Amino acid sequence: MISFEPFWKMLKEQGISLYNLEYDYEFNPAEISRLKNSHNFTLKFIKRLCILFHCQPGDIINFVELDEKV
Repeated sequence: MISFEPFWKMLKEQGISLYNLEYDYEFNPAEISRLKNSHNFTLKFIKRLCILFHCQPGDIINFVELDEKV
């Protein structure tokens, strides 16, 4: 499973709130909800996050291994 926990940690460290994501960074509420629930995203969205926050994909997502068969 892909987790956005590093993303939330980064936002907290930078003092960026959900309000800021929506109104300053122009995320729509559906995108914020998907981030909060670690739903699937396209690489284009990951690229957008990296550009906006000047980071690498590994700075905002990580892989959490589950006992699931693919």
